[in-house]
Amino acid sequence: MTTLITGVGAVGAHVAARLQEKGEPLVFYDISPKADFLRTLVDLDRVKIVVGDVNDIPKLRETIEREGVDRIIHLAGFLHKEIRDQPFAGIKLNILGTGSVLEAARLTKVKSVVLASTRGVNNFAPPPKTGKALDEDFEMRVLSNRPKTIYEVSKFAGEHIGLIYNDAYGVNFAAIRLGGGFGPTPGVPKGMTGGVLWHLVYNAALGKPVVIDDPALTYAGRHEFVYFKDDAEAIVLAAFKDGLKKRVYNVRMDDAYEYMEVVDIVRKVFPDAKIDVKTISKMSISPGHKPRDDFADTTAARDELGWHPKYTFEEGIREWGEWIRKTGGKTF
Repeated sequence: MTTLITGVGAVGAHVAARLQEKGEPLVFYDISPKADFLRTLVDLDRVKIVVGDVNDIPKLRETIEREGVDRIIHLAGFLHKEIRDQPFAGIKLNILGTGSVLEAARLTKVKSVVLASTRGVNNFAPPPKTGKALDEDFEMRVLSNRPKTIYEVSKFAGEHIGLIYNDAYGVNFAAIRLGGGFGPTPGVPKGMTGGVLWHLVYNAALGKPVVIDDPALTYAGRHEFVYFKDDAEAIVLAAFKDGLKKRVYNVRMDDAYEYMEVVDIVRKVFPDAKIDVKTISKMSISPGHKPRDDFADTTAARDELGWHPKYTFEEGIREWGEWIRKTGGKTF
């Protein structure tokens, strides 16, 4: 059995590391793989790397058949900042690319496809009542609660295209709504959460002064997080699980933090760090949405996948800091 991972960046590297622990043969399918970064987390000598575009269905199909792939973990895609700056390219990669992967899986009879979705999809729901966690299957008003960014709508579309391929064409599909992921990355993260945390943690871990003077690097309200290793565990479980029912799963730590609470935890982990926060945003970390305090219900991931978060926010920050120091603060 061989697993193909598309778009092997931060989350993909941790997924690969987890699969190597299981002894799973791997194929990386990426338009521009960052080998130096990947070597910090993965044994590349045990990986087949194919440079390719996910929208090149003939090449993708040929790779699947040649390498004996029976599972695909689809992570290739633009994040918020990339898709904001290149909207049409992002539509092609995030929406058409997901369709291409699903079509290749249908044609080659791949056993399962797992899509990395986003917490941003949950922003389409009206704010839940205080203290009530938001289920994946929420109600929404299709106009007044519509997506506010192309990134969000691209992931929403990917979920539904995948569910149709599951129902109509027998492609065993699941989507994991990753929430506030953080940890080792090959450079400054392109996602909103990763960017906020990176500017706090990177210099703090290296004992350098941290100055936050841009409100875009902060947020209002409370925000949930999850360490990349816990993301990876949920994705791997979904890829190897039969008989899934809900097929779309929230993955979070189940704790939410205001920005200054995050700063306090970073100070606790790196007590010698000098952190100066000069401004705090009045806006949500999710572009276009009002700040709100909501929590995603992870019951389905726990019950159906057997998943549970192993890292607290503090533990994840500490391990990330150890990786930053081990790699000498290199941004690859």
